[in-house]
Amino acid sequence: MINKGLKRLSQLFAIGFASSLLPAYAIDGHAGLDLSLANNVGKFGLYSLRETPTEITNLSTNLLFTSNDDRMIDVMGVLTRKGMLSNNNLELGLKAKLYYLDQNATGRNSYGLMLGGIARYWLPTSVPTAISADYLYSPNIVTAGDGQSTTEYGFRAELRILPSAIAYVGYRKILADFGLPGSYKVDGNPHV
Repeated sequence: MINKGLKRLSQLFAIGFASSLLPAYAIDGHAGLDLSLANNVGKFGLYSLRETPTEITNLSTNLLFTSNDDRMIDVMGVLTRKGMLSNNNLELGLKAKLYYLDQNATGRNSYGLMLGGIARYWLPTSVPTAISADYLYSPNIVTAGDGQSTTEYGFRAELRILPSAIAYVGYRKILADFGLPGSYKVDGNPHV
């Protein structure tokens, strides 16, 4: 069962890597790296971003790892619309994530499809600065393995330090329900 999970994990990473980099060459946009670190959690990602005057498309693949040797790999797509609710500074969008979570301590795993949304507001400052929040949920019907559901949400403050580089500080929480009393906390830390 573990070998089958590792095989799926490597296939998902390969697909995600290709899907996040290839669009950067085919469209007007850029590709890059995303690195966030917390006290007990690290996250490394590759992404491709395309921005037009009315929307932002972001494709990425990410690897999250914890000091407990938990691993989560995902392929994510985000489509955000600019100027929502007649406000040029407000962006609202949809997120979808295919993920595989391996909880090392008990050997449990969970994989499935997470769906959710994102909101970002650009503050009227001289240096582009924004606050954002996002939420993703994988209900039982689209969660497989030992998991019953998975939830992820986060908040962050962003500062565009270059036209293609953003620094941020935020908080992210990832909870996995394996049918035990209470949810397993994969992440629940501030990160930069």
